[in-house]
Amino acid sequence: PPGWTNLDAYLDDLRTTLRRLHNLHGHPPDQSLRGGSQTMGDLASHDDPVIRAFFDHAIVGPLDRHLAWLGRGDDPLRQRNSGRWRAHSAWSVQLRPQGFHVDHVHPDGWLSSACYIDLPDTLGVAPADAAGDEAQRAGWIRFGAVPLPLTPPLPAEHYVRPEPGLLLLFPSYMWHGTVPFSGTRVRLTIAFDVVPG
Repeated sequence: PPGWTNLDAYLDDLRTTLRRLHNLHGHPPDQSLRGGSQTMGDLASHDDPVIRAFFDHAIVGPLDRHLAWLGRGDDPLRQRNSGRWRAHSAWSVQLRPQGFHVDHVHPDGWLSSACYIDLPDTLGVAPADAAGDEAQRAGWIRFGAVPLPLTPPLPAEHYVRPEPGLLLLFPSYMWHGTVPFSGTRVRLTIAFDVVPG
């Protein structure tokens, strides 16, 4: 965003700002995270200039390009695409080692996101197309695993390895969660839902 010379400088300031907001030691009981904390209130309404830069500048271009790429269509996602959007709710999550998100959906959103601010150095290193052990994908986000007693069970279909500054956008109705990770560093993200504007 304007005011920073590069992505690393902005992520450093964003990391410092978000960590000040993570003043709770436990996770909210009604949320998907385990072993971490979540900020209170709607982060998209926060008046801190570093956070404002995220919502007023950093995500605007990627979201506009994503909506243009999606286009219009008859499916439940694209039929709502007007080319305009607004943030519906936003928060930050800081996971401690062994922390994770249980698989969940966002019923009030249209598009959901994960933006990676700080990551542990113990992320898994499996090739993207590798099958098998989730331990090779420690700290990754996964899509498609449904945590219901189904026969046959529905395991994850897709994984993404986080990188600092990466903004993932996906339909809010997609089941998603994360794989626990080890080490001593935290996994810090901003997440938000958008609805058609």
